Amino acid sequence: MSVLLPLRHLTGTTRARSALGGLILLCWGGLVIWLGMMVQREIDAFSTANSDNLQWTLAQADVEFLRFQLALEQAEADPSALDTVRLRFDIFYSRMVTLRDGRLFRALDDTPGFTNPYTRVQDFLGATTPLIDGPEAALAEALPMLTAQTETVGKDIRAFSLAALSSFAELSDRRREGITRLLIYMAAVLMALFLGLTLLAVTLFRLFRLARDRADQVESTSVRLRTIVETSPNAIVVTDEAGEIRAFNAAAERIFGYTRAEACGRPARHLFAPPEASDHALVSVFAFAEERRRPRPEERNFEVTLQARDGRCFPAEFSVDRAETEEPLYVAYIRDITPWKEAEQQLTEARDRALAGERAKSEFLAVMSHEMRTPLNGLLGTMQLLRDHDLGSSPAGLLDRMQVSGQLLLDLVNDVLDLTKVEAGKLALDPAPFSLRDLLDGLVATAIPLAESYGNRLSWHWCGAPRPLVEGDARRLRQVLLNLTGNALKFTRNGKVEIEVEQLPGTGEMIEFRVIDSGIGIAEEQLDRIFEDFETLDSSYAREAGGTGLGLGIARRYTRLMGGEIGAESEAGQGSLFWIRLPLPPAAEVAPEAPPHPATVPPISALEVLVVEDNEINRFIVQRMLERDGHHVTIAENGQMGVQKASSRRFDVILMDISMPVMDGTQATRAIRRGGGPSARAPIIALTAHAFPEERETFRQAGMTAFLTKPVDRMGLRDTLARSVAGIAPAKPQPNDQRSSPLSLLDDRLLDQFLDALPDGAAQPLLARFLQETDREIAALAETAPDAPDLAARAHRCAGSCGTFGVGAMRSALLKIEASLKHETLPAPDDLRALKPIWAMSRKALVARVEAQGGPRSGIGSSSDARRGAAEG
Repeated sequence: MSVLLPLRHLTGTTRARSALGGLILLCWGGLVIWLGMMVQREIDAFSTANSDNLQWTLAQADVEFLRFQLALEQAEADPSALDTVRLRFDIFYSRMVTLRDGRLFRALDDTPGFTNPYTRVQDFLGATTPLIDGPEAALAEALPMLTAQTETVGKDIRAFSLAALSSFAELSDRRREGITRLLIYMAAVLMALFLGLTLLAVTLFRLFRLARDRADQVESTSVRLRTIVETSPNAIVVTDEAGEIRAFNAAAERIFGYTRAEACGRPARHLFAPPEASDHALVSVFAFAEERRRPRPEERNFEVTLQARDGRCFPAEFSVDRAETEEPLYVAYIRDITPWKEAEQQLTEARDRALAGERAKSEFLAVMSHEMRTPLNGLLGTMQLLRDHDLGSSPAGLLDRMQVSGQLLLDLVNDVLDLTKVEAGKLALDPAPFSLRDLLDGLVATAIPLAESYGNRLSWHWCGAPRPLVEGDARRLRQVLLNLTGNALKFTRNGKVEIEVEQLPGTGEMIEFRVIDSGIGIAEEQLDRIFEDFETLDSSYAREAGGTGLGLGIARRYTRLMGGEIGAESEAGQGSLFWIRLPLPPAAEVAPEAPPHPATVPPISALEVLVVEDNEINRFIVQRMLERDGHHVTIAENGQMGVQKASSRRFDVILMDISMPVMDGTQATRAIRRGGGPSARAPIIALTAHAFPEERETFRQAGMTAFLTKPVDRMGLRDTLARSVAGIAPAKPQPNDQRSSPLSLLDDRLLDQFLDALPDGAAQPLLARFLQETDREIAALAETAPDAPDLAARAHRCAGSCGTFGVGAMRSALLKIEASLKHETLPAPDDLRALKPIWAMSRKALVARVEAQGGPRSGIGSSSDARRGAAEG
């Protein structure tokens, strides 16, 4: 039908052209008829002039006048000849009347030399007529007079006869010229008509050939379309506007089970619709057919369930459109998609099984890693506690080996945890200014013991101009370099490992790190495998270096996460070179990793400080730290109270907890800034157990000027206060690196700091209250559902208390739960259930530590002094 549309257009164009040609020919025919009539009229004019020949009439008038003149002369001699005079006068008179009444006479009225003689002759006739018609005596008496007048009249007759003949000759010439022109025009028109008829004949011949070619093309196209339709694997069904089937191809016969004769003329809806299909559903799908219009683009393709002759229902894909012919038709392509649906269902089930397996693997790794990490933390923490006792050299050596082995095992567990985090997409970069020199110095210092154990030399240096200050994620970079360096050291014996750093030419940000060793090397065919997970190349029991094979896989993931690339070059027995290229733009400033030099921060005098904190223990600790430094402290237990106090008086600085009831710290900060009260412009320092990079930006937008991570460090608190009051940019909080400082059950430094801040007799009640509250809180959290609405707030509050008392492992587990909820990921139920054993070990270690030292303050303080003395010695 799509082929018929251009043919119909062509036929309409041909008809229009034929009609226009016919109209032109009709005009030409009318013109020829009009010219023929003109010629006929001229011919008639000539014919009329011959019947009334002016020349003959003039000649006869002259002759009759001579006869009349002769009769006059005879009558003078013989009076009996008067009758002849009357007869000749009458004949001459009639000739003049004939001349006067002739059609050509009117054309002589304006002819020069004709009018005056003719008028005198008419006067003569008028004067003579009474004599001719009068008595014979009067006529006889007037004969001499008449004879004398005829001499003059004869001259006039000859004069106007000559003038008339001359004018007639000119008129005849003009008529001949006019007829000649008419004949020329007629010949031209006839020639044009002939050419037009010839062109029309040629056009009709071409149209005939074109029509014949089109007919052949239509026949050929019809054959092709019929072949396509019949060989199509899809059913093709054509219906009229009423829904009756007009065409039914072979595929439709095969799919539906009806023959063409059985289907044609029957309503398609009743023939193919399943009995359970509602009319409403069919009307909604075929609304365009009900409204007798062309379907819109979104209505042309859809899926429906159809029924075959044998009652089998099957899913079908419809593709339908309307053909705007003289009788509108709907053409539908129908495909049985049962195999596709079955394959899709199988793929969906396979995908679900694969995802379930992947989730099960990730959950298993996470759970097992966490379960392994918990006793490892307890083991390592116990080793640290054993070091507090006076051990001999032999037990101390055994303890060192145990701790190294435990640390290696913890590193393996951390590798598995990092892998699960990367695969879950939960790792995010934390870019900040840092010193490349400090990072590499620390990295070498960390890896030196491992290098010495294998008899290796380890160093690093710049290639080219150094650029120590950059912007990036120092923690991830350090972990990648540690993995590469650790691998190089493990596969090198009594050799050297060098770390080269170079800013690549032509780039302002790209820096390349190269870890070069003189070890056993890697075969070329193995280079593509080394960055795969769990790939160790040598999996035999006799291999020299251990490990899970995860280090390089995690290094590759971290490098890609930071926008860089990683690679290796090596030959067996010739050592290896591992390189990473990272975009590290120059940093405008660097946040110091240690407390700033006193000269950079001016000393501060006593300050009026507002502490907004809902946790009683945290309030007490921060208050004691501030008061020991000579500051005046005002307490607010929630954000709303903090806003009220900041609106009533001026404070030099405000310490604002983030997570609080009634009104959180962010809302309270905005309210203080907008309120315009006495403290509207005071520095506001955020107190938070854990702040993600995106949250810090939210805090800044709310109006906070600095951040302190709980548990609050006294030196960090002093530095942040001094910087905030002096208007110096605050030091950026540095993330804790669990690789460099393994997490233990207790953090001695924080515990010492806590006890040092308390007056005599205040530690025991606070410790008892902490244990009681945490027992109750941990028991409740372990039984809480992962999707409980208050889970994050309770974990945050409990983590703050644990941090204050230095219960590091417990705080870390709680912060992990809070971080999962902040990233809109529910924590694993096992993580919640694991809180109980972690707290049980932490509680036991805390109580044992206090009881073993003989009191919360003196014992721990003396133990700390002993350890510091041992470290200095």
